[in-house]
Order: sequence, then structure tokens, then C-alpha cells
Amino acid sequence: MVMQLLLRKKADSLSNSEWGEFLRTMDHIDDLKKDSIKGGLAHDRWQDIQLMSQAAHRYSGTPESPSLVQTMMARCLVNSMTVTDATGSTLGTCLSTSAALLNHSCNPNCIFIFSGASLSIRSLQPIPASSELTISYTDITAPSHRRQTDLKSMYYFDCACEYCTKKLTCGMPDIPAGVNNGQPSAKILDLETEGARLQTSAENATPEEKFKLLDEAMSLFASHKSIYPIWRYPWPSIRNEMRLLQWSLDHWSVAVVHALKAYFFIDPVLYPIPWHPVRIQRVFVLLKLLYELQYQIFASTDNGHEIEGDLKSYSINWLSVNKGLEQEIEAAIPKAFCADSSFAEEYRRLPKSESPEKYGLRMDWAGQRAKLEKAARELET
Repeated sequence: MVMQLLLRKKADSLSNSEWGEFLRTMDHIDDLKKDSIKGGLAHDRWQDIQLMSQAAHRYSGTPESPSLVQTMMARCLVNSMTVTDATGSTLGTCLSTSAALLNHSCNPNCIFIFSGASLSIRSLQPIPASSELTISYTDITAPSHRRQTDLKSMYYFDCACEYCTKKLTCGMPDIPAGVNNGQPSAKILDLETEGARLQTSAENATPEEKFKLLDEAMSLFASHKSIYPIWRYPWPSIRNEMRLLQWSLDHWSVAVVHALKAYFFIDPVLYPIPWHPVRIQRVFVLLKLLYELQYQIFASTDNGHEIEGDLKSYSINWLSVNKGLEQEIEAAIPKAFCADSSFAEEYRRLPKSESPEKYGLRMDWAGQRAKLEKAARELET
């Protein structure tokens, strides 16, 4: 990104207004230098900035000073955003000087949506005239103490929003009511830390070792359900990693149960707005998982008994389920994304399920949804 800016500046293809807007973004260069003295990740980050800025200065042949290139690198680090695809998967990073002007809130009223090379800001709630537009700079599903730490270490400010002041996460108390007077006890913090450690250790592990580490983390939280709710960080992200792993190992029904638990018991808590873009992206992923599960059942030689696994006992009408989820997505697209977004385009490209009536079955989304919820509640993963 810095190389691109330097080369465009050198070739006079970057207007003075664009250059000026970029230079007006925060660089936190003094904070980064000061922070590097502490050692650890802060030191490594500053060292990376120094090395990358030296390389960019040398290979671009820019006439700009090395110190300016260093601040450019810092500006890109502090102000860039993660670019995602229609399913929420990371594609890369981008920098928008206009979007960088928005302030942070742990209960933001807006969210960034990427559609190809375009970036749009979608409101998450009615916003009164003259009100500030806010986004989140960090993971809003993390507990308040972790959000505070992340914001301080990356953006050098103490968040004083309502959610941080009241120790809320997605509108819910960080700690379940009645547990340690709502304060993070040593036990809860130890669980959180150990779960995050196991998840990090699993990142570059072999599939077999990754399964062991993630399974250990899942079991750790499951054995402390009374004080560690299913939606609390980092349990949901560990579950998602386990879902992806199970799917890669062809454990279709187990992967679907993980996705169903998120659909019924996690996402509605973390993203209470029914059409929240993140929530709809995950419904889309669930729908694609179910399509694949049904294809595997159809292609199997044992009528799908082994592939459908424990879900078989719930006698689910999958065609009704498909149509019900499709209707949820279609109803949410205008609010969550817009009709001409990349998400809407990818959804339209997805082959749609046949109607249950075509096979003499009744369309019964409500009834099948209740069966799915029962399965998600009863089946262990």
C-alpha cells in the first residue's frame, strides 16, 4: 500500500487533495516509538514499520524523506481496514481516508460493507439527524477488558463508551448475572486465556493436532457452562474453527451441528439485529453447508445414514429448511447489503433448492426450524 502511494506520488498520479487527506490521518508515530521500549509485540511492530519503510523508500526511488515514509507506514497500519468477501472471509486490507475519519464505539451505529472494490457504510439502527456515525475498531464480541486492551495497544485511547463503562458485550453483561458480582473472576479470566492460547496453538498445527487442541478448548468451556456462556469470547471463534476443520475432514453432520448452534444460540446474542450483515453472512454459510450435506446424502450408497449422522433421528425436511433460510437471506439483503452488492450477486449465483411441494411435501419452515433448534440444543459437539 505504501509502495503504491509512493509510486503514484512520484508519477504525479496522486492529486494534491488525495495526498493531503492521507497526510491528515493519524499516524501515532510517537506513541509507536514510545511503546516499542516495552518490548514484546510492541517492539516487533515498530521494528516491522522501520524495516518495511526502509524497503519502500529504497525500492520506490521516492524523493520523499525516510522519516516521512516511516509515518506513511504507520498511517497505513493505524487506518487500514480489513476487506472481506460475501461470506465474511478476509481478502486483504484497504485504506479510505474518508472512512478513517469515523470514530469508534463498542456499540456502533454503522458497519463497513465491501462490494468488490467499493466500500459503503450501512447503518445498523435509525440515526437521528446531526448524530455521530460510529464503527467498531475492534472485535465487539470480545469482553470489555480485552476490547480496552486492544484499543489502547493499537489506537492509543481509552474507550469510554457505554458498553465499556457498564462492562457490556453486545448489550450483555461480560460476566453472567450472579457470578462474582459481574466482575471478571480469576477463574473466568484463566479460562479465557487458556482457550485463546489453545486456539493460537492450533493455527499452524496439522489437522490431527489441530483437532486435539480445539477439542480441548471446546471441552474446557463446556465443563464451565455455568460461568462461561456459549457466546462468550473466544468460544464462538473456536467453535467456528472446529466447524471448518470438521468440514475439511468430511464430518458433514458434525460441522452442520456446530453451525446450527451458532445460528440459534450465539449469533442472535452477539448480533441481535436480525438482518445484521455479519449474521446474514453466516446464514448464507449455513445454507451452503446444508446444500453440501444434502448433496453428500444424495450421492451416498447407504441412503445418507452415515453422512446425516445424529441429525437423521430428527426427520428433518431439508427442502423446507433450504427455502426457509433462502427467504431469510432474501428479506435481509435490502437492509444489510443492498440489491446490487457483491453479497446479493453471489447469493443470486447460488443454485436454489427445489420446492418441497414438488415432491409432495408441505412447506413447513416453522416446524422444521423447531426441529433444527432441538437438534442444536441436544446434540453434543
